Amino acid sequence: MPNPIQIIDLNRIGYKAASAVLETIYQRCDQDLYPDTIIFQENDPIITLGRGSDLSNLLKSEEELREMGIEVAEVDRGGDITYHGPGQLVISVMIHIRRYSLTVHQYLRNLEEVVIRILAGYGIDAERIEGKSGVWVNEKKIAATGIAVTHGITRHGIAINIEPDLAHYDTIIPCGISDKGVTSLKELNVSTWDMEDIKRKFIRMFNEIFDTVTVEPCFKEGDINHEN
Repeated sequence: MPNPIQIIDLNRIGYKAASAVLETIYQRCDQDLYPDTIIFQENDPIITLGRGSDLSNLLKSEEELREMGIEVAEVDRGGDITYHGPGQLVISVMIHIRRYSLTVHQYLRNLEEVVIRILAGYGIDAERIEGKSGVWVNEKKIAATGIAVTHGITRHGIAINIEPDLAHYDTIIPCGISDKGVTSLKELNVSTWDMEDIKRKFIRMFNEIFDTVTVEPCFKEGDINHEN
């Protein structure tokens, strides 16, 4: 029987405000007050440092970054340094992973597969690179993964570059990988995309791959107060 999953769309939101909302959602999932959950968001410009971050991959000082309008924050996901900003669709997924009979490795590959199938619909031949996480096109990363698992529930997820300011990536060595670049749908000259349509495609592909079914969300706008 498919696992129920709710969809929450935070739209454009500051990263720290989103983190507070996501923590509350996680607590409610952990208490089985909420079903498994997919959360969409776009963030204001921010560089996040995962648990495995090497600070030498941060190429600008925090003062220089602030002058560019870019925040810096430490986060509890795995992985190295990455960037989030407008034009990038950040997708956080909270599922009780044991209910899906998945290892963490299989879960990550499934998340990547969702994005690979979405991109195929735009005529993009995306792939994985052995030994590196994420989704790649011509050896440039178009989607980055970074997760944590707490009390058997996944946190964080995958971020897809739609039309972010790629110049902001010049302030870091993304994911600590110095010999590869980053790309986006815009850079790949895809002009037919629509952010809301990409969200719908993600939900449909996720349901197919993870054997889930979308249910009426428990979360309603205004349930959790936050400030951008």
